Amino acid sequence: MSLIDRSMDRALRTVMLSEVQALLPGFISAASIERGGPINAASELLGLAEADLRRVLAVHVMLSAPVRTLVAELPTSIRRPLTASVRPRVAGRTVTSGIDWAATARHRATSSPLGDIWVTRPANRIFDIPENRALAWVLRAVEERGRIAVPPGRDAPGTWSEEIRTMTAVVHRARRTAWLEAIPSEWPGDEAYFRLRADRMGFYSLRVTEAARYLRRILLAPTAQDLTEVLSERYFEPRQDWKLFEIAVLMRMTRALRSIGSRLDTTRLFQDGKGRPFARFRLTHDREVRIWYQSWPPSTTPSELDDAVYYYELPSGGNRPDIVVEVVDGGISTQAILLELKASGSGSYLSSGLSQLLSYLRDRPTLLSTPGSGWLVAPPGTSFVSKPTAGRSLWVTTADDVAAELVASVQTPSSTAEIGTLPSHRTEGRAE
Repeated sequence: MSLIDRSMDRALRTVMLSEVQALLPGFISAASIERGGPINAASELLGLAEADLRRVLAVHVMLSAPVRTLVAELPTSIRRPLTASVRPRVAGRTVTSGIDWAATARHRATSSPLGDIWVTRPANRIFDIPENRALAWVLRAVEERGRIAVPPGRDAPGTWSEEIRTMTAVVHRARRTAWLEAIPSEWPGDEAYFRLRADRMGFYSLRVTEAARYLRRILLAPTAQDLTEVLSERYFEPRQDWKLFEIAVLMRMTRALRSIGSRLDTTRLFQDGKGRPFARFRLTHDREVRIWYQSWPPSTTPSELDDAVYYYELPSGGNRPDIVVEVVDGGISTQAILLELKASGSGSYLSSGLSQLLSYLRDRPTLLSTPGSGWLVAPPGTSFVSKPTAGRSLWVTTADDVAAELVASVQTPSSTAEIGTLPSHRTEGRAE
């Protein structure tokens, strides 16, 4: 198996990332009602386990400016906490604080005049106030996110892992401070913001308030735009060129199909491993196009590879293209296009993609009622020439042209379709 090449051109990465940032909120929002919120919708869109997405979210929270600033000032600020003061009346023979002379006179007037009783009002500090409950809730939330982002005893990639461990340790020590440990870590209600704002020292009014507002938005009710920011900064940006490429191409394809048809079943917009396509579009009263992401359509013929693996009792990680486009006419699947996406400009790496497509086609020689075709999708560049297939089942096209070619192919009966006719496909250069 060839190594994964992640050498996407920086300019192309910028273009695709901006497309995803612009379109992803709409994709997430479209299914958030049916999918139990934007987190579940994003999880299914990206093929991420919910636990992995929540870890990405936790990393983003820990490295956010409000949380970083709060943790940096925490060790010093908890030495000067906000408190309330109560002065109860205490009657006794010992004077330990200021004497309340009026209360002392009233007490002696109603009791034995011979008793040497004094009424004092000692000042007691109360730590259990809304401001400190808000702080306790924030610190608990931050410590929990830190342990999700970098679980104790486990190595984590990235230069940020040690920073998150250090931040988590700082918060843990702060929560064990005597006065703070006794404070319930329950959110006291949004009226606490008014009390926090009254702090003149700045820590509660600025750091605690900013962190609380940020955490309650991200953790309790994240919007599609919030998740787009998280995914863009902590998921696509570091090392996921191939994933960014796949999502951008998927969005381009669905946007192109939406221009010629109507989308069906918004509740099935995201593939969920239960035989549901990524998206469905009705082109005419009897023609439908289905896009399958990281899975085979249930209507495809049995796999020779799966049969052999099962027969010889061998382990298998599965064998499927990145995208399958299925055309359904009158309720019968009549056409299949297999797409293998390579976010690379390396000619030799692209050639390995053709080998993968050929293996998919050989594995299922009659995908549906007719033979399928395989499209290799790569960034535009000089490593290949895209031209008409001349009867071949394999074709190479660019990420810029695949959406338009898909529209042309699904609108034309498969028996007469000829792909690769767009003038823009004529690029200079040869495969390496």
